[in-house]
Amino acid sequence: MSEQVLVGDIGGTNVRFALARRGFAGHPVVSDVSVMPGDDFETFDLALATYCTEIGHKKPEHALIAIAGPVEDGVVKLTNRDWIVDSRRLAEACGLNRVQLVNDYAAMARAIPELPDSAFRVIHPGDEEDDGREPILVSGPGTGVGMATLIPVGRTGWRVLTGEGGHAAFAPYNEREWALYEKLLETHGYVSRELVLSGSGLNAVHKALCDIDGVEWQEIPPGDMLDLARKGDPICKDICEIRARGTLYALGDAALMNGTKGGVVVTGGVAERLEEWLLAPEALARFMQRGPMSDYMPPISVRLLLAGEAALVGAAALYFDEGRDE
Repeated sequence: MSEQVLVGDIGGTNVRFALARRGFAGHPVVSDVSVMPGDDFETFDLALATYCTEIGHKKPEHALIAIAGPVEDGVVKLTNRDWIVDSRRLAEACGLNRVQLVNDYAAMARAIPELPDSAFRVIHPGDEEDDGREPILVSGPGTGVGMATLIPVGRTGWRVLTGEGGHAAFAPYNEREWALYEKLLETHGYVSRELVLSGSGLNAVHKALCDIDGVEWQEIPPGDMLDLARKGDPICKDICEIRARGTLYALGDAALMNGTKGGVVVTGGVAERLEEWLLAPEALARFMQRGPMSDYMPPISVRLLLAGEAALVGAAALYFDEGRDE
């Protein structure tokens, strides 16, 4: 394995690239970070070629790219963008010896043990006696909803189990959410967590609630919607509450099913913007309430990830893990 690797994090909104190397105690260190809107490029190949041109002679031989979509035989069709990424084609086009593709939430999850405490906001502290060697759930709403489980291996190693839990069915909790679910069911046929909780479903949820309330729908930018919610606009406030509470409700289910006693890390740009609603007692109560198994939940910590470069760090960690295992 080379001492330096080109890493990328390709989501539904932005394209991030960096160079990474091993730092103190083997923790990855990233530099030459570039963040570019995905809309600026017709294909991912052009985005990577642009970055390779930017870094010039510093371009390493290998790259590991984290992409929002399932990887099959070195090819990914992005979940929330009309791009098909082929690792072999990329290597040839950009003059790299090897390009490896991984699911973006594999990289996001693998970053968690590499990040300092300052990269997180504690929503619920959980069990302070946790030894840090229990499975950790990493999930949350951004453009979509990603999900992965970080599994400890030996004394210091980690493995990542990825999944598509964001596409599991949304579970309504109260009358308002049932009404939303039924309205979305009319137009979409299947109501997923991603539809209700993520950025890609924001307009659909807003339209549905306006229709339920008999209000004419007008598109509102996400930032303006947050401001209106803080000022008491009933529909915007409902959207923020439904998404924050629904996120912790869904993650409580996943934590219970996966036995992630090492904690839950909430990720994604939508989650960061909903921080004040995620911190509300009503949202945390959704995480805790599990009937006869409710006592299982309080020891599980819940943290909000605030580090925008996390997936780049995780991509580098996955690359260096491979070198260590060889």
